[in-house]
Amino acid sequence: MDRTDWLIKFRRAKCNETLDVMRDAALRELTNIREVANMLFAHEKREDEIEIGLYCRKI
Repeated sequence: MDRTDWLIKFRRAKCNETLDVMRDAALRELTNIREVANMLFAHEKREDEIEIGLYCRKI
């Protein structure tokens, strides 16, 4: 998966706690360093989106 695919997958997370669980699960599965790097960059981007409330449900 490339960075965009990871970001789309991570957008299912609506809070940082869920996002971290998804990251930890992916880290256990991935063996390719390029895949890990793409996943971590997407994780960081999604953290930024959550911080500003992008793609999050408003309560």
